[in-house]
Amino acid sequence: MTGGACNSNYLVETSKNEKFVCRIHKRGNPQAERKITQGLKGIIPVPATLWESEDLSVIAYIEGRHFTPSKPLVREAGRIIGRLRRISFERSGEITPTGEVVGFKGWVSYKKGMLSLLHTEAVNSYLDEELISKLEGILDQQTSILESFDRCHNLVHGDFSSDNILIEEDRIVGVIDWEFAHSGSSYMDIGNFLRHLPEKWSDHLAIGLKEANFDLPEDWRFRSLLIDLTSHLEFLTSQRADAFKQTCVDRILKFIKLNNEQGRI
Repeated sequence: MTGGACNSNYLVETSKNEKFVCRIHKRGNPQAERKITQGLKGIIPVPATLWESEDLSVIAYIEGRHFTPSKPLVREAGRIIGRLRRISFERSGEITPTGEVVGFKGWVSYKKGMLSLLHTEAVNSYLDEELISKLEGILDQQTSILESFDRCHNLVHGDFSSDNILIEEDRIVGVIDWEFAHSGSSYMDIGNFLRHLPEKWSDHLAIGLKEANFDLPEDWRFRSLLIDLTSHLEFLTSQRADAFKQTCVDRILKFIKLNNEQGRI
């Protein structure tokens, strides 16, 4: 099945026309994914894990197609992020198979983590000194927002994008691929979701978030772009294709330009 960037998914159909998804895990933990999705039953639509081993799982198949935006669907996506936000933990970090949370290795805080990424050789090969300096200025100016992210300990999907949201007509019927799920800030899911959509959909997402009692500040859109910067920097340190990394650079440049236009830096 197409769409999986880290793990491989295969559609299995039996002689009785029963469909299942066989998932080979190269990243994430099948037991942790099962623990997370079991806890979401009745809260948001997720596939049931029927069996798992150390690096393989069998998951119930959900009939649907990948997300395409419409007013009701974008609003429902907002409500789903809002429902995930209600599930909280004692600390931020990785969710273990027992449901406990352990801190991410080498990631003390958002600001320190992002500053560390800025000075990696991989990132420096794509961003010059001037751009690095501008990003450092943004992080220094936005310390209070970054610290507010550190204080968030709610359930985050971690890859809340169209490839991982299944729809049928005007309903979201499944949210899949939970290998990046963790305890953190919901602005990461918001930023990930909006990354691939024109800005005109932001208002409809905001309606859905508010319907799920998500208290949105005026600068909620900026916060989602700021935290999404984390993903772009991490992508530059990955093994992804150079063309994809260049797209990340383009988004970073767009973010810096937006800050200049709004007078933030």
